[in-house]
Amino acid sequence: MRFLFTTIPGSGHFLPLVPTARALQLRGHDVAFAASPTFGPTIEAAGFEAHPAGPSWLESLSDPVMQKIMAGEFFVDLIRMGMVEGVVRAATATGADAIVRGSGELGGLVAGAILGLPVASAAPAAAKFYEAMIRPGVARAAAEHGLDGEGVTAVDFEILKIDRTPSSLEMPGYVAPPNAINIRPEPFDAGGELPAWFDDLGARPLVYVTLGTVMNGNIPLFRLIADALADQPYDVLIALGNGIPREALGEVAGNIRVGGFLPQAQILERASAVVNHGGYGTVSAALGAGLPLFLLPMGADQPYNTERCITAGAALGVIQEQPLGPPTAAPPPFTSPAPSVIRDGTRRLLDEPAFRAAAGAIAAEIAAMPPADYAAERLEQSVVERQAARRTGSVAAVSA
Repeated sequence: MRFLFTTIPGSGHFLPLVPTARALQLRGHDVAFAASPTFGPTIEAAGFEAHPAGPSWLESLSDPVMQKIMAGEFFVDLIRMGMVEGVVRAATATGADAIVRGSGELGGLVAGAILGLPVASAAPAAAKFYEAMIRPGVARAAAEHGLDGEGVTAVDFEILKIDRTPSSLEMPGYVAPPNAINIRPEPFDAGGELPAWFDDLGARPLVYVTLGTVMNGNIPLFRLIADALADQPYDVLIALGNGIPREALGEVAGNIRVGGFLPQAQILERASAVVNHGGYGTVSAALGAGLPLFLLPMGADQPYNTERCITAGAALGVIQEQPLGPPTAAPPPFTSPAPSVIRDGTRRLLDEPAFRAAAGAIAAEIAAMPPADYAAERLEQSVVERQAARRTGSVAAVSA
């Protein structure tokens, strides 16, 4: 079979798709990706064929297209910005048998409906929280493409919903639909080389600090964290990520090392605790390694992830009041906490065994979940079943 994956042009959206895409390749299937042409080199570096779709942009707060998206409905406007047409071209060029869309990428949903192709989604835990709220906007955008918007956004329209939520982090009262499966969050590490100084770190605890690949533009927050953790009896590694020069942070204390886009999985093997913004990629990777977290959520799904981690006993953090309604791509106003809040919270994570024990319990849950190959197997089965249903006419069309 031929599978076309679609993704938002950001590492936090693309990298979680890679394990399932590779599992499909290992099962003998052809896999390609459709995304912003700007993101093509990243896709190709991971070993996949890349097809341009949608505007040229990167998921960065400084990107003009991102700023336009911020004023809209959580990536719904991308449906109107050429993403659908690009996915249609990519699916036609590759002879795709199915489309697998990543979190936040909605053009693949509409393109699949236009082409009559089976569509699946692979999204993090919080997707079930925000998808219901953006459904009316997606339905309106689908209708603009001549489709039955209600049909396209129906829960059973997609052949498979690939979830990655350990039970301790599940939304209270959530009941999975029949087309959902839950697999292990397997982080794909696309970082560069570890700096030479990493091997020089001693035996003291190591606190890993990251603000992901979008919120890392918040240099004042990085600075606040650096000041809060300065001269403590542990080492600190701050990963600024792509596009942020080391000089942006200024001088730091002797217990702090600063790098760019670093291989996170290797760092987590050495770390004792993690300070970050509550992005699902880092949260799931840290918990998979059994590490407690101090979380500073700024927007999107981050407050949701933070609340679930705190409730599970594996984290501390600061959750600020969020605006009502669907999340936006832009962070709401964020008031930085006092340095002592970060310093004292991090100290507790290192000193109180209960946090490490809770994180370890979640790590055991994650390890027991099915691997990405299970998702690949279920995708195969679901595509065959949907193709058979279309041949017999038992699947209703979604054209308006």
